[in-house]
Amino acid sequence: GAVDPALRLADMDEEGIDLAVLYGTASLGFWGLADPELAAAYCRAYNDWLADYCAADPARLKGTPALPLGSLDAALTEARRTVTELGFVSLTVPCCVGPRNLDDPASDALWRLAEELDVPVGVHAGGPRFAHRRFVDSYATLHALEFPFDIMFAAATLVCGGVLERFTKLRMLLLEAGAAWGPYLFERLDEHYEKRTHEMPHITKPPSEYLADGRLVISCESERHLPHALAGLGDHTVVLASDYPHWDAEFPNSVRNITDRSDLSEMQKAAVLGGNAARIYHWDRP
Repeated sequence: GAVDPALRLADMDEEGIDLAVLYGTASLGFWGLADPELAAAYCRAYNDWLADYCAADPARLKGTPALPLGSLDAALTEARRTVTELGFVSLTVPCCVGPRNLDDPASDALWRLAEELDVPVGVHAGGPRFAHRRFVDSYATLHALEFPFDIMFAAATLVCGGVLERFTKLRMLLLEAGAAWGPYLFERLDEHYEKRTHEMPHITKPPSEYLADGRLVISCESERHLPHALAGLGDHTVVLASDYPHWDAEFPNSVRNITDRSDLSEMQKAAVLGGNAARIYHWDRP
């Protein structure tokens, strides 16, 4: 199903997934190739392939691009092409671009373009590489640590660095690290804002208040502490990601593992399974 859209659609039917937004895996690293022209060519080739893949059922399969972020001009050109010509529904970035954090003013042109194109930006785990040299022979431990480390880092830079403050129409998703870390991190950020406000000069209110308008959402799977995440972040902040076809996906039960739970209300299930995604992508509710 990762390479054959007909098989993917059949698997979506088995899971009960109406529509899938497809974020890449290997393609997330194309921007880091040392040759910028080669990086741009890889991204274009992948994006053209993904558009052909989604063409099998454009109503149910929605693409997101690989962007050659090593060159901002090339990234902006490819981002515009993929949305306006290929019909992609989101942009995609890692949690940092080399040494450049997401709140670096150098990225402002990309956030401005996302607003113009009226698409969200998916922030996928990867980029900072906080611990990879320390777990060379233990990928499982590395994977368990680095993905939430990356996403918490991105959340802090986007919110405390003032990205959502400056770009009032920008919508963002924090992807592939679960959601239960959210209440802890935002409580901690709020405490530091309260006691060291002068060291967060780019924002005008506590970090958790940037969740209130629903422009920042966090993807989850059917994690045990999902009720805790919803209670601490708000029912409007979390969306389901099946993680198909990765080794840690819950196929074929990613949807059932939400619908069959007794610790979530029907309204919470509806928000996580569809309502919040529809809002963040600016779609009519399915």
